[in-house]
Amino acid sequence: MRNIFHLHGSDGKCLKKKFLACILLCAAMLSSCQSGGDAPSASVTTDGAVTESVSAEATVSAEEIENTSATEKISETDTESVSDTSEKISETAETEISPAESTSETEPDSASGQAVSVTETSASETSPPITETAAPQTTTTTAATTAAKPVEIIIPDVKVPLASGASVFSEEKAEVDYGNASDGYISVVYNGSSAQAKLRIANGSVQYDHDISVGGKRDFIPLMGSGSYSVKVYEHISGKNFAPVLSGEFEVKLKNETDTYLYPNKYVNFSKSSACVKKAAEVCAGKSGDVEEIAAIFDYIADNISYDKQLAATVQSGYIPDPDKTLASGKGICFDYASLFAAMCRSRGIPARLVIGYAEPNIYHAWNEVYTDETGWITPELFLKKKGYNITDATFYSSNSDKEKIAGYISDDKNYTAMYRY
Repeated sequence: MRNIFHLHGSDGKCLKKKFLACILLCAAMLSSCQSGGDAPSASVTTDGAVTESVSAEATVSAEEIENTSATEKISETDTESVSDTSEKISETAETEISPAESTSETEPDSASGQAVSVTETSASETSPPITETAAPQTTTTTAATTAAKPVEIIIPDVKVPLASGASVFSEEKAEVDYGNASDGYISVVYNGSSAQAKLRIANGSVQYDHDISVGGKRDFIPLMGSGSYSVKVYEHISGKNFAPVLSGEFEVKLKNETDTYLYPNKYVNFSKSSACVKKAAEVCAGKSGDVEEIAAIFDYIADNISYDKQLAATVQSGYIPDPDKTLASGKGICFDYASLFAAMCRSRGIPARLVIGYAEPNIYHAWNEVYTDETGWITPELFLKKKGYNITDATFYSSNSDKEKIAGYISDDKNYTAMYRY
C-alpha cells in the first residue's frame, strides 16, 4: 500500500523520497486555500413544507418530512458492488475483495494502553566469497541486532458530549437539550411509544432530518455552524403520517467552528475505551503532527478494511455505522469507512467530517473531509489537484487497484457533490 500522500512527477509515477519536506511544502502552499471551517454551503433544504395546526394531533406525511439524512438514504449508498463502481470510475474490472488479515506480528501490543517498547532485529550475512581450492573454505554468518527506538502507545483523552440540562425543551414524549450547543452539538430523547421518531433541525436555509432512537435512548446530533436554529421532534402515527410532539428555537454562537467535528455523535460514535481509539493511537505512534497522523490512519483503513458487497446489497433504511464493529470485521460500506476514519481522526484531536452526497456517475456515497491548521479543510476540491494529497475517500481508494487513476478521479471536484456533513 502506498503512503496516501503522493507527489506525482511528469512521468505519472509516485515519488516517495523526501516525504516530510514535500508535506511541509504542500501545507504551506495550501494555506492560502484555507476555508476557515465555514458552515456547509453545499447542503440543501427539504422541499416539502410541514403544515401544522395548534393541536398536537396535527399530522404530516412522510413525504413532508422527507428524510434527508444518511440514516434514511443510506440504503441507496453503494448498492452496486465496488467492482461495478470501479469499472465506471477507472474502466478496470475489480477483483474480489477479501476480508482484511490480522494485524502484523510486529505491531506493538497495547492492550493495556501502557507504553510499549518495540525492538526490531535484522540479520545480515557477512560470508566471504568462496573460492575452490584444495583446502575447504569456512563460511561464517554473523547476526547483527539493532534496537529500534522505543515507540510509546498512549491512549488519549477524547471529547465527551454531555446533556447538561442547562437549556432544555421538554414535553412528555420528548426532550431536546441544547445546553452545550456552543460546542457544536445538541442531544434529543424520545420517550413515546411509537416505533419511529424523527428530528428536524434547521439553521436558516440549511435543514437536516434525522431518524432518532426510540425507547428513551439519547442521541447526540451535530449542528451546522453558528446561527438561529429551530428543532422539531415527530413521532410516527400510522402509514406515512407523523405528528409533532416538541418544537423550539435557540441561538448558537460556536466557541470554535471546528469543534463540532471533534465530538462523537450519532454517526461517528466512539469513546476513550473504543477499539478504534486504541487502534488510532497505535498507528499514529511515533508520527509527527496532524498531517502524518492523517496519513497513517488513512493508510491503515485502506489496507485493512475491505468493501462489504453483501451489506451493500442488503442494507436497510436507518442503518447506522459502528466504527468498532467495522474495525473488528475488517469490512464495511462507504458509510462505515467514513465513520471509522472520522472517529480515528477525532480521537487524535483532528477535526474530521463525515460527508454524504453524490459521486459521479450518480453514486450515493460517503467520504471525509479533514482539517489542519496548515491547510484548512482538506476536501476533494483541495487535495490531489493541488500538491499530491490522496485522502478523504478511503472506500474508492481502498477498492481500486489502479491507485494513480483513482487518485485522479478523487482529485476532480466535479466528481463530488456534498449534501450533508456530520
